[in-house]
Amino acid sequence: MSTRPQAVARSAQLDGLMREASRRGLDIMDGVLRQTRETLKQQIDQTRDLLARDARARVVSALVQSAPEMRARFPETLQRAFERELGDNPVTTTLDAGPVSIKFEQLELMDERDVQMRISAVRGLQQALLDSEHELTELNTLVSALLGFDQVRPERNPFRPEVYVDALQGLISEMQGDSAAQTQCRQVMLPLLGKGLRPVYQELLAYLKMQKVQPVGYAIQRTAFSGAPVGGQAPSQGSSARGALASGPAPMPPSQGGLAQQVYAGQLTVQQLHGLVSGATPDADQLVQEVVKLILASITGDERILPPVRELIAGLKPALLQLARSDLHFFSDKQHPARQLLEELAQHSFAYDRVEAEGFAEFLADMRDTLARLNPAAGASETFERVLVRLRHIWSQAEQRRRVQQQAAVQALQQAEKRNQLARQIAEHIRKQPGTVLVPDLVVDFACGPWAQVMAQAQIEGKVGQPGAPDHVALLEDLFWSVRPDQVRQQPGQLVKIIPQLVQGLRQGLQSIHYPPEQLQQFLDQLFALHQGGLDSGSAARSPKPATPPVAKTWLAPEEARDSGFMDDLGAEEAPDFSATVPAEFPAEFPATEPMGLVAGESDDGQVLPDEAPASVLPALSLDQLQPGSWVELLVSGQWMRLQLAWLSDNANLCLFSSAGGSNHSMTRRMFDRLVVREHLRLVAQGPVVERAFDAVAELAMRNSVYMDIQADPPSA
Repeated sequence: MSTRPQAVARSAQLDGLMREASRRGLDIMDGVLRQTRETLKQQIDQTRDLLARDARARVVSALVQSAPEMRARFPETLQRAFERELGDNPVTTTLDAGPVSIKFEQLELMDERDVQMRISAVRGLQQALLDSEHELTELNTLVSALLGFDQVRPERNPFRPEVYVDALQGLISEMQGDSAAQTQCRQVMLPLLGKGLRPVYQELLAYLKMQKVQPVGYAIQRTAFSGAPVGGQAPSQGSSARGALASGPAPMPPSQGGLAQQVYAGQLTVQQLHGLVSGATPDADQLVQEVVKLILASITGDERILPPVRELIAGLKPALLQLARSDLHFFSDKQHPARQLLEELAQHSFAYDRVEAEGFAEFLADMRDTLARLNPAAGASETFERVLVRLRHIWSQAEQRRRVQQQAAVQALQQAEKRNQLARQIAEHIRKQPGTVLVPDLVVDFACGPWAQVMAQAQIEGKVGQPGAPDHVALLEDLFWSVRPDQVRQQPGQLVKIIPQLVQGLRQGLQSIHYPPEQLQQFLDQLFALHQGGLDSGSAARSPKPATPPVAKTWLAPEEARDSGFMDDLGAEEAPDFSATVPAEFPAEFPATEPMGLVAGESDDGQVLPDEAPASVLPALSLDQLQPGSWVELLVSGQWMRLQLAWLSDNANLCLFSSAGGSNHSMTRRMFDRLVVREHLRLVAQGPVVERAFDAVAELAMRNSVYMDIQADPPSA
């Protein structure tokens, strides 16, 4: 799955907006420089210590010397930053990279200066969100429209506060003076930048409204676990910033699936975490206990993990404390055996949605028996590794059975996908042929559906043009000729002669893709009716007008559908009415493979659903956002089933899910979207649990550090 950001639309309006925003960089920098000098001078006047006064005076001197160049370069720096955001290297394209975002693993790569830079940046971001919440929320709706998105994508707004903060950070790092002077300027300038963005956003809004740009809407957000809407209002981007600035250290915000909802620490800071990870903090026993306690509280606060499993994980606390005291690699190495053990306990437990689920009792008993071998007093990584190896051995027996079934399903889907892609190209070529407009719809749809699959299969097997191989193109030409009354009437004997060969060729070709015989017979009966009707009527069977090709669907042969548990997405409402042409009705697409559970296109009461939902209710979860290993729940025959994403095609148009018991369920992207919109499919868990718990602790520490930074050096009004 590609991680490249989605391409955006460039336009004259967007280029004009970037020029306007860059030009306003002069005004921003003028205000920030002026207020920074005033703040620093005020601090000098209030400082009694002579050495401290001299140090701050040197900061002011360095700022005065650097100010002209910083002022001149800021608009140009902003312009480059805006261009970067529209390219392949934005600051971030993820919604969860909010104002308190920091990754635990980043701490090891930082020095003390980097830590303070991050704190200052977060403080500036929070100030910007606090002061310009309303303007930024509205700006996101207009800029997203300008970028060509059909929903608000705040993380792709090139004018979001992170971009301004990043640009100013770069200039401060190049200003004159030592690192201490840069740090002091950064602590003052970034919050002032945040306060100065509101008037800029107001001017950008006025520009967009003058350009008659129409806003797009915020999608209804659904929780990752329940899938239920939590509100259709635009998200309040400044709420977390307001909470962090207006109050003291607060509990961490809820994360996906209830992660870290119970985590709370009053004084843990990023500086302390950095000292722990870097090994610079001596006698860190108390700090180790605090961090381990928070990490475990984050994991055990995850309500997606069943209570008995949470209890087992909580019971590992003594052993983990003993380990962390002697092995600080637990905090820095994501591949540490203890961290892998915690991760795999959580991930394997996601296979079960309730304690009564089939197989959970055995799963829990295996875990209890194995974890009982973990000696809390040992406190060595080797101890955790032995337990992990034993659990993996137990799990691998069931996993091996699943993999065999998955492999067969994946091979079936890959074969079907390759054939379908080639068949679509063949069908497009057939429809473009000039004579096709004179052929009845029924036959054209057959040629562009089943017969295109036959031709695609022959190409895949390398049988095209081989001695003795059927000539599928010639047979198609005969088929088209046979349903053209204007041509048949000239050679009626020829029609009688080719019909047996035609029928035999169709049967042989369709057998190569295991096309159901009863469906073939239905087509042949209707083909015979066309032949008879064309000869008897003396008029063309179809008016010469171009046909609108049906929406391309993915079709699987019956055994492919069986092996992969394919959920057919063909809706009954999409079958055209051929009653005007032939007495019976025949679907334009392939016969539906047996659907599992719900039939797309119909609601539970049989009511037809639209193909496309309004933008305001488009699925918050899309197939290309999922990663192999993600857990979802699917509503099948009124019961929720827990499934794991086992395979996703390169273009994310086909996917395969499997259950802990080994049953397979595959579907197209179209089917996936329908199920999500109708809340019959919901995300349960994706991504690492333990890494997220570590990051949650780092984010809490960042909030505490920002609060303490404000208390020690409050921004001037």
